[in-house]
Amino acid sequence: MPTQSENPIPLARATLARFVAESFSQREKERIARFTSAGVQDELRQEASVLEIDHRLVNGVFNSFKAGPPEEDVYNRILGHTVRSECPPYELEYRTSEVFQQAQTLADISGFYRAFGYEAAGPLVERADHIVAEWEFLSVLAHKQTLAINENDAVCCLNAQRGFLSEHAAMWMPAFFERIRRMDVASFLGCVSNLGESVLRSWCTELNVSIGQSWLELRPISDEDSSISCGAPGTVELGPLLASAMEGR
Repeated sequence: MPTQSENPIPLARATLARFVAESFSQREKERIARFTSAGVQDELRQEASVLEIDHRLVNGVFNSFKAGPPEEDVYNRILGHTVRSECPPYELEYRTSEVFQQAQTLADISGFYRAFGYEAAGPLVERADHIVAEWEFLSVLAHKQTLAINENDAVCCLNAQRGFLSEHAAMWMPAFFERIRRMDVASFLGCVSNLGESVLRSWCTELNVSIGQSWLELRPISDEDSSISCGAPGTVELGPLLASAMEGR
């Protein structure tokens, strides 16, 4: 078994997962524009090649910038600015409407986070089931795998990835990505959805995880929605992405 430093796959996953997370979290066009640097694009293409992902998916993300970086209203139009929108970026909106099960799902997600030191604290107030939080956590798990000092630690990180994908991320993200594509397939977020789904499917194939359907009806809204809260403090710390691109903030 190669040592983690000899295995480029976990680092490639960590890098691409963080890019997807940042792409869905950044609404300031100046910060998004930093992604267009040649160095960032080359790095992403290289990591995509490691995972045998078509580099044209990376090119598509940056080609979408031809009309300029997306404005905040693009994010608002596609993702909305409330929990429920045409493309809600929250896992619970694609699952059961029974409030007890929703609370259990949030608690389970938060339990994964706490077990690996992923703290729910920071300036972005979001539920634990937000698309950005889940991609950031997958990035954390993959990065921890690269830092594992023995095989047992590496296997622990790999099993956590398998568990989180099968129980959470892989169940709903394909439907989320499909909703975005149906709204605006050529947009920045549409292109990021293509790349994100490819990364997700590659990850799931490697770990033998079944992936969810590409279309799921959103759960019906009930009077109990106001009682749904996160199983941990309600803010999510977003880690830095591609340090060279993000240092200018």
